[in-house]
Amino acid sequence: MEKKRPNIFLYTLLMIFLFIIITEVLIWGYGAPLIYKAILLYPQGNLVISEAVLALLVLIVMLTFKNSYVFTQKKEKLSTSLYYGLFFLIFSGLIILINGVLNGGFKSGLTLINITLGCLLVGVCEEFLCRGWLLNEFLERFGDSKKGIWYSIVISGVIFGLMHIGNMFTQGQDIITTISQVLNAAAIGIIFGLIYYKTKNIWSVIILHGLWDFSIFLGDAIPITSATESYRTISIISFVINLLIVLAELINVIPYLKDIDAKPKKSTIAYLAILSTFLYLLFTMVMGVLSIKSSDTYEYGNLRLDNYAITKDNYSEYNIEYFNEDKYSFRLSKNKQNNLVLTNLNTEANIEIECDYLIDYIILEQKEYYVLGYVDYVDNQNYFLYYIYLPKEELSNEDNYLDNIKNNMKKYLVSSSDELVVISDYENDISYISNYDVDYGYFVLVNENDVSILNRD
Repeated sequence: MEKKRPNIFLYTLLMIFLFIIITEVLIWGYGAPLIYKAILLYPQGNLVISEAVLALLVLIVMLTFKNSYVFTQKKEKLSTSLYYGLFFLIFSGLIILINGVLNGGFKSGLTLINITLGCLLVGVCEEFLCRGWLLNEFLERFGDSKKGIWYSIVISGVIFGLMHIGNMFTQGQDIITTISQVLNAAAIGIIFGLIYYKTKNIWSVIILHGLWDFSIFLGDAIPITSATESYRTISIISFVINLLIVLAELINVIPYLKDIDAKPKKSTIAYLAILSTFLYLLFTMVMGVLSIKSSDTYEYGNLRLDNYAITKDNYSEYNIEYFNEDKYSFRLSKNKQNNLVLTNLNTEANIEIECDYLIDYIILEQKEYYVLGYVDYVDNQNYFLYYIYLPKEELSNEDNYLDNIKNNMKKYLVSSSDELVVISDYENDISYISNYDVDYGYFVLVNENDVSILNRD
């Protein structure tokens, strides 16, 4: 039966309207500068850039291996295909509701653009690579027998999981956390592989994957008003609970174990999706209850600057020289063990401040103070900003003065760190030491008694 063609007049008007929207609004109008500003200046912009490059490389790989049929191949329509992934729709929806609506993630402005684009590109990149290319390559080699199909789905899913092992090196994760993440990603990869095999609709798993990542990344868009040192769970307990979370996800493959080509009832899919979501949330809550917290809550205030400048430096040592009735001279440097050394140049006394992994350090002179600060990456887990205000009138050559500096430094958790910079507030004629978080794109400024997040225009 020949498809009914749309009215040529209405179709022409629709195409003109879409052309105007795409060219005048998105490309030449307000859209392009907005996206450009979001990617360059706001959190998760690096995610958009890296995933766009990877998506291009994956496209080249697929065309090279002649897998272009994946773009148009469809065995099931999109709505049916998405229903197979009902668990991901339900769980992602709940997390988006919590992080986006209740916790204010949807108010994050241009950061939300980056997260949306980034997660969409992650879905495109990883699904074309692992399902569109890798799974189809395995299916061609293992054949269409039940055993061959399961081999293809499981192996491609495990490879997808193993792709995340690099986080142990790039993100500084411990081995237990990394193994748990690999297992979790492998389980999700198996489910996505099953959905793709059943539907041959790559766009459905791209949507499910992007939505799943969006629900997770949206937590990064929540306005920062406070932070706590991360919770740590006893390794064995953590690993066991993560295995239970993996099993909660894999419940969704039960209807296909007996006959992978069977078409299960919608009620069965719904029941298992709700059960999986409940178990997933339950095990996650248990993880939180059993976790132990190793420090107090660090409250972050907010500071608005409208006229400021950012100064970076690459000094290997800093000197303090202050003349009052006496002369006070100090030097801050690091030794071969990558620990900080603070030396009184008058008395040659010094102290060593031990660091796990020293990121950066600095001394800033203000009108009435010197400010000493450094960032340490502790236990391959958390970045901590340490600092102390040293009143010029209280500088001393006494033997215990250096020890007092070491023992009275304030300590604040920061989500990550690239370097310490100086932010000069021209309107109030004051400068701050600031930790620049390259991943999330904000500045943490230290004041005498607290820290603040810089609210930029």
